[in-house]
Amino acid sequence: MKKLTLLVLTLVMGLVLVACGSTPQEKFTKSVEKTSEPADQSTTTIGFKIDELPATLKAQQSAAMLEGLAVKMTVANDQKAQKSAATIAVKTAGLVHIDASLDLLVDSKAEKVYFPLSDLYDDKGNLTTLLDQLTGGMFSQIKKENPDLATKYVELTEVAKDLTDEKVKKEATNTKEVEKATKDLSKKVTKTVTDYFNSLPEDRFKEGDDGELTVKLTKTDITKLANQLVKLADDKDVKADLKVIVTAQGVSEKDFDEQYTSSVESVKEAIKDVEAEKNAKITIDATIKPGKDDTIDSMNMKVKITDTQDKENPETMAFTITMKTTDSAKLPKFPTKSDVISTTELQKIIEEATSSYYDSLYGDSLTDTDTVQ
Repeated sequence: MKKLTLLVLTLVMGLVLVACGSTPQEKFTKSVEKTSEPADQSTTTIGFKIDELPATLKAQQSAAMLEGLAVKMTVANDQKAQKSAATIAVKTAGLVHIDASLDLLVDSKAEKVYFPLSDLYDDKGNLTTLLDQLTGGMFSQIKKENPDLATKYVELTEVAKDLTDEKVKKEATNTKEVEKATKDLSKKVTKTVTDYFNSLPEDRFKEGDDGELTVKLTKTDITKLANQLVKLADDKDVKADLKVIVTAQGVSEKDFDEQYTSSVESVKEAIKDVEAEKNAKITIDATIKPGKDDTIDSMNMKVKITDTQDKENPETMAFTITMKTTDSAKLPKFPTKSDVISTTELQKIIEEATSSYYDSLYGDSLTDTDTVQ
C-alpha cells in the first residue's frame, strides 16, 4: 500500500505541477499544456481530502488521526510585485479533531516570510483549544495578557535563524535564476504529460454538456506515465533545475547530490514493484474544466488504490485532489517595520507569561529547585 501510494502521489505531483482543440482529447491536453504559462497574477487553491482509509491503518492509533483529513491551500501570487500570500486550512474527523487555519506572507524581493499572530487570536477553529491542551491552558493566558500581539507579525526567516543558530547568508538569492529553473522544469514535465495523453485513444476522453473533460486512468496508464516522468530525472538539465530550486531553500549542494540519486532510485523501484504486483489496482478519475484562453479553470482527481492480496479483506485507500485557478491575486496588507515583533521580544513575552501563569497556579510554593509536574 505504501508503494502504491508513493507511485500515485508521484504522478499526481506531476499533474498538479503542469496544472481548446476540437476533440475532448485535444481540449484536455491543451488545457494541461497551458498550465506551464502562469499569469502575472494568479490565485490557486489546491485541496486534498482522504475519502477512505485501509482497515489496517484505521486500527493504528497514530494513523487513525488521518481519518477525514482535509487540507486546503490557497496561494495568491503577484509575480511583478514578487509577493505572495498562502492560507493553509486543516481539518480532521478522526481520533484528534483539528480545525485550524494559518497564513504566510512571502516577500520574495526582500527574502522575508511573515506569520500574522492574528491567526492565533482567531477563535473560528479549535486552534486555541489544541494549544491549551499542549500547554495546560497557558496559551490562553498569554493571549489574555498580550492583546496587542494580535496586530503583530513574526518574521519566520528570523525564527529559522534562531532555531538553527546559523548565520544568514549575505548574498541575496538569485530569484531570476530560480524562476527560470522553475519554468524550465514545468515545461519539461508538461510536455511529458501532454505527450502521454496525446498517445491515448481519443475515445477515452469524454466531454460533458457543461464543458467538463474527463479521462479514467488505470494502473497501466499510471505506471507508464510515472516511468516517463521519472526518466526526466536522468536529464542533467532537469537535475540542474531542481538543484537551483532546492538549494535556494537552504539545502546544501552536497546534501542535494547525495540524496538525489537514492530518491530517484526509490521511485523507480516502487514503479517496478507496482508493475509486478498482480493484486494492485489503481484508478484515477481526472476531470478538467477549461477556462478562458484554454487554461484550466478547475481540476478534480478521484484516486482509488486497492490491494487485494488478502482476498477476504482487501485494503482500499481513496482520496480526492482538487485545484482551481483564477487570473487575479488579492494580496493582504504586508507588515511595515513597526508591525513586526522580533523573536527576542516574543520570547521575552512568552517567558514572562509562563512565569506569571505558574505563579497564579502555585504562588510562593515553588522554589528554584521545585519541578512542576
